[in-house]
Amino acid sequence: MVTGGLGYTGRKIVAQLSARGIRVVNFNRDYSELNNEFVTAVQGELYDIPRLVATMQKYGVDTIIHTAAMSHPDLSIDLPLTTVAANIDGTVHLLEAMRMAGIKRLVNFSSETVYGHIDGTVTTDSPLNPTTPYGVTKVATELFGKVYNDLYGLEVVSLRIAEVYGPGNKMPQILRDMIKTVLAGKVFALPNGGDHYFQIIHIDDVAHAAICAAEAHGVTGHVFNINGGTYCTMREMAAIVQKYIPEAQIQLGDGNWHLDRQGPWDTSESERQLGYKPRHTLENGIKEYVEWLRNNEY
Repeated sequence: MVTGGLGYTGRKIVAQLSARGIRVVNFNRDYSELNNEFVTAVQGELYDIPRLVATMQKYGVDTIIHTAAMSHPDLSIDLPLTTVAANIDGTVHLLEAMRMAGIKRLVNFSSETVYGHIDGTVTTDSPLNPTTPYGVTKVATELFGKVYNDLYGLEVVSLRIAEVYGPGNKMPQILRDMIKTVLAGKVFALPNGGDHYFQIIHIDDVAHAAICAAEAHGVTGHVFNINGGTYCTMREMAAIVQKYIPEAQIQLGDGNWHLDRQGPWDTSESERQLGYKPRHTLENGIKEYVEWLRNNEY
């Protein structure tokens, strides 16, 4: 079962699973008729434990990938209560439903935002210092997952996902905003941020990582760093955009942006234990994304 399977990441996960002939329950708060041979859409809320348990039992669910969330750190600053209710309360309700239904394996979507600002290499043992309500909620879901593992025998694995880009994103994101702006013939200008470093990952690799985590055996860790294998500045990303949109006008000031400042990530454990390796280089990912946004709004 994929929670939030109509969302940005959930949709990709459902598509990749069904393409492999794996049956998926697509669980969402919104109604959907997107059923096919391998996908069954179920409408429901995460706080509705009876609905969750009945769904798990009816369709023989054995593994859950949990993407449903209030999923943007900047928006969480304006909507802290909504973010807490969706992310913390929603996750704990899901864990309780799993416990009642006898399901153990959960892949929980966490985030790079749990770290806050960190100098030097970022490992899963690095201190957690979130700077937004969203980041705090993701720390909480990780800790609840570990407690449910230790106390109730669940197998919750939390993935700390880097910043996601690629087709289908309707929310603010630097590459999306940059490409859409210059394709519209406008100048993309920021007073600062050109030197800001990003961990960045293509949406297809996010789905791939989630499925790797769902299918991995003998996992001993409970949190893993997941990125696209690229550590680069905003100015370096802009140079690739400029390569594929030669007429683009991009003006970036020096210094860091408002997002968390972090060093390069150590992802060796996600490769060793989960078998995850990114499939998209940043250059190919941006090239494909430019072509996608030439023909699609998002």
